[in-house]
Amino acid sequence: MLKSLQSEAQSLLAGNVRRLRENLKWTQEQAAEESGIAVRHFQKIEAGDVNVTVATLVRVAKAFRVPVKALFEEEEA
Repeated sequence: MLKSLQSEAQSLLAGNVRRLRENLKWTQEQAAEESGIAVRHFQKIEAGDVNVTVATLVRVAKAFRVPVKALFEEEEA
């Protein structure tokens, strides 16, 4: 059950990070630079392939100028 919740959270985070980045018309490289993280790490976040620290979540949220909770909100249909 825990793995399932973790996987679901990573997938939600990945989709929201990608959507926010694309809304800003940023490349992954630009988003990584704005977030202060390595490009490869940013790519792994967007792919849902990495557990992200709270510090990294804060950096990404600040770069996108959204609250951290926005990274985990389900998109409204």
